[in-house]
Amino acid sequence: MTALLTIRGLGVRYPGTERWVLDAAALDQYAGRVTAVIGPSGCGKTSLVRTACGLIPHCIPADYRGSVVLDGAEMADAEVMQIATRIGFVGQNPDAAIVARSLHDEVCFPLQNLCLPPEEVEARAAEALGMVGLGDRPWDDPWVLSGGQRQRLALAVALAMKPALLVLDEPTSTIDPDGREDFYRLLPPLIEQGMGVLVIDHDLDPILPAVDRVIALDEDGRTIAAGSPDEVYGSHRAELDAAGIWLPRALRPTVADPPTLTELCRRDAVRYLAKTDGRWHDIDGLATVEPGEAARCELTDFGVPGRSPAVSARLGGGELIALIGENGAGKTSLLGALAGVVRGSVGTATIDGTPVRTGDPRVGYVFQNPEHQFVTSSVEAELAFDGLQTAQVDRLLDQFHLTEFRTQHPLTLSGGQSRRLSVATMVGAGKRLIALDEPTYGQDWANTRELMDFIHELRAEGASVLMATHDLELAAEHATHIIALPLGAERDRPPAPPPQPNRSLLGSLNPFTMLAAILLPAAFVIAHRDVTANLIIMALASLAIAGSRSSLRRIAGSITAVWLIAAILTWAVSTAINPDVYTGIRDIGGPGQAGTTIGALLALVLVSGIATDPEAILRAATARLHLPYRLASAGTAALAFLTRFRVDFRLLRTARALRGVGRRWGPLGPAIRWAGSIVPLLIIAVQHGERVALSMDSRAFGAFDHRTELVRDPWRVRDTAVILVVWAATIVAWVLW
Repeated sequence: MTALLTIRGLGVRYPGTERWVLDAAALDQYAGRVTAVIGPSGCGKTSLVRTACGLIPHCIPADYRGSVVLDGAEMADAEVMQIATRIGFVGQNPDAAIVARSLHDEVCFPLQNLCLPPEEVEARAAEALGMVGLGDRPWDDPWVLSGGQRQRLALAVALAMKPALLVLDEPTSTIDPDGREDFYRLLPPLIEQGMGVLVIDHDLDPILPAVDRVIALDEDGRTIAAGSPDEVYGSHRAELDAAGIWLPRALRPTVADPPTLTELCRRDAVRYLAKTDGRWHDIDGLATVEPGEAARCELTDFGVPGRSPAVSARLGGGELIALIGENGAGKTSLLGALAGVVRGSVGTATIDGTPVRTGDPRVGYVFQNPEHQFVTSSVEAELAFDGLQTAQVDRLLDQFHLTEFRTQHPLTLSGGQSRRLSVATMVGAGKRLIALDEPTYGQDWANTRELMDFIHELRAEGASVLMATHDLELAAEHATHIIALPLGAERDRPPAPPPQPNRSLLGSLNPFTMLAAILLPAAFVIAHRDVTANLIIMALASLAIAGSRSSLRRIAGSITAVWLIAAILTWAVSTAINPDVYTGIRDIGGPGQAGTTIGALLALVLVSGIATDPEAILRAATARLHLPYRLASAGTAALAFLTRFRVDFRLLRTARALRGVGRRWGPLGPAIRWAGSIVPLLIIAVQHGERVALSMDSRAFGAFDHRTELVRDPWRVRDTAVILVVWAATIVAWVLW
């Protein structure tokens, strides 16, 4: 049998470093076979799969040595089209995979890049979404999905391409246990049909029965062992354990199978459990203080309507409470509300009898995405920010394996490193309540044990620790109490309706029609600067905007902006500008002329786009103006991220409040936090852009110089008629004025 992919002597070197990642890695991947690559964090597993699917060197500017052969062709010499049609890739960060504004468009994206017929694109997209359980909500915005749903969406994208080899880089790291089982349950039928699978995952339990070959790497990227699962895990167990590699649960006989989510969570109510003598049992309410005794932390019916159920607890300090539930149950929303990151909470949360405020320094919060919480420019400064002495900082750097990165900017760390740093920042800050959102996500066995030891140190200092986790085995072993959120949150959310066409005159036009129509009126406004004419244009434009059938908020905002800006400019020119200065700019006309001219121009611009979706403009620019589709697709991806971009900015500001940034500035504190969040936001945006670019490149982006368009924006008689009518009216006004 000929291998789909053959790797020999692989090493990878990234720009700016002389260090080679991986030490002569090798594998043979065959059709219908499953190969699992295991190893500690930072050993080079991701570099191996990035090279295996062609991202290195075609998308990531890194060198590789050795040989990587796909269907007989060296990977460095293979065409993008060949790679895209043979290999599907699912990464570990589902957020980085979002390039469109609906699930349907997300799955269609690579198929359009492959220039498949529109009918086949639609059929494959519907089939793939159905396979992963998202077929009933194709028009949902990807950003309203839970992390687990977005990961299933990423799998649907890969499956729609019908690859010969599916490459999975920790695909279940953000998915709850039941969802993990459901995810891997999708693979056996595909494997039986001949699809090869190359997978990296710390938890191989759900897929281990299907694995044919395991390749184990040590921390330096050298191969410890390669062979069948029985051979690798049976003959090299001591070496794997020494390297900090997770062992399958079946090989840890002293560890009982943890309960499932279905066993722990109820359908219609929050469940509270406590552990006594190693056994879990139900309790009526979570209270670690005696009745009548003051609680250090108290939650009373605290929750976020529509996002998380209300919970109650009376805590005396020193607890480790595991917050569990399926994806979308509200774990992150609940923790975020405690920290002031999520708005709209109900109920009360108090510490030492006083209410918890937004950015309360008594609350420590480890974000699900750690980059949101860093406030300094180096790792050691991050640890010293809350007043730790140098010796304490050195101890933490050593404890969390960050010593060699002490001068590095926190936002340049790897995912696992930044997560360890985020947990370490909880030391020495006098926190009463510490909320940890998936603190062990992406960590190997050794790092997970060290993180849990550290969390127990925080408990010993008297803090109440509330930890959201998908790892039920971890929760059962380490937690003192469990809060189990109800099942069914994902399924209970209704799907978004399909997009409806705008049936107004403006909405039925080609996206370029109104842009062309306003050119002559804009020239008229600039040439005449007549107050009466400008007011007529503003009024007519306002009527057109009002009849555009756009959203009420968009209509009201557009009309208000036109008249308000005109009024402000008129007032500014007439009263606020120094007369001596005004004399120097007399050529702009009187106050009324200046204000209404700008108002009329703004009205024309707004009426040209009020009923047009930005995506439609990009699509029309590709079709009519021959704008390279890569630029248009990048614009669409940017539009998809705009909502997330605003959320990130708010998270950064709140994180700074939690860390005490700007506190000594009093009323100016919010401004200090606002300004201090700009650079991190730009860094995060650039990093996200790089990750999205990799996702796009793994989806046949650029395989051809054109793509299949599913929506056409034809030029009709009405488009020509609208332009001629507007231009004719403008010419008549020009002659008569």
